[in-house]
Amino acid sequence: MDSINEKVYEVYEKPNWLRRHVIETVIIIGGLLAINLIFIADVYRETNTVNAENAAHLGDFVGGFIGTIFTLISVVLLYSTLRDQRESSHIEKFENKYFELIKMHRDNVTEFGAEKYSGKKLFVLMIREFRLIQKIVKQIAETLSLEFSSKEVFAISYYVLFIGVGPNSSRMLRKALVKYGNEFAEALIDRFSSHEVKAENKSERKLEYTPFEGHQSRLGHYFRHLLQAIAYVDNQKIDIDKYEYVKTIRAQLSTHEQALLFINSQNPIGKAWEDQALIRRYRLVKNIPQDFFDPENEIDITEGFPKDYFEWQEPSDPQS
Repeated sequence: MDSINEKVYEVYEKPNWLRRHVIETVIIIGGLLAINLIFIADVYRETNTVNAENAAHLGDFVGGFIGTIFTLISVVLLYSTLRDQRESSHIEKFENKYFELIKMHRDNVTEFGAEKYSGKKLFVLMIREFRLIQKIVKQIAETLSLEFSSKEVFAISYYVLFIGVGPNSSRMLRKALVKYGNEFAEALIDRFSSHEVKAENKSERKLEYTPFEGHQSRLGHYFRHLLQAIAYVDNQKIDIDKYEYVKTIRAQLSTHEQALLFINSQNPIGKAWEDQALIRRYRLVKNIPQDFFDPENEIDITEGFPKDYFEWQEPSDPQS
């Protein structure tokens, strides 16, 4: 992400009265002008007063004139009522699917599991595994006299976490790492494929599941559905406060889920998040604590975000 200082958050602007009722206003003004065009007739311009012959019909004229105005007002009110009903119907349909997507997200997290751990607990273990992978990636790079930036280490480590090693996974991982050099890719795959390395790190980090075998079957589905839910709100054309709706989705994400979402966005696998700027615009990872990632040894999480993006930054806004 490039450094950005200006505010780029989604902001809801409620339409003012004139913008919201522009069609009704046009109908009323246009209708009144049309109705009053009758006064340009010669009969009303022959003398300084209304022609005496027509005075007898003044009552009929007034009744017809006022009646036309009320008819115009009725048309405007009918249009306004139908428009409001249509908007309410659209919002109701949107919310029905929106809350269904949130329910599906909760169900996905509940079913999210590996061996005896499931749900949000697994995200804690995956962050732990990710940090272990980072450590090993740096060791291999140092052995081969290679220098990678913190973002490159993040990207490589997430490839290992997401794809993993195995009969098919190693082939996919090798292709993903080709730009970092064949020697490095092979050394990395050999290291993570070792049963001794897996067993040692599983015990050391108390992972409760065999590490380095990938989580793409879990994370792929999880992030695709999360992206679908947020993009569904973002793409709406109806008059709603999109930020408030997405904030409800964000509230479902634990700290470790937000951290993994950030990690995902730093890798080409999560390119869609960056392409659509959803993480930045809706502050999807704003609850990551200040020292969750070590800026010296891992990554500076503030890079690429506005200066007030995270909740621990000033000025703070508890409602955001």
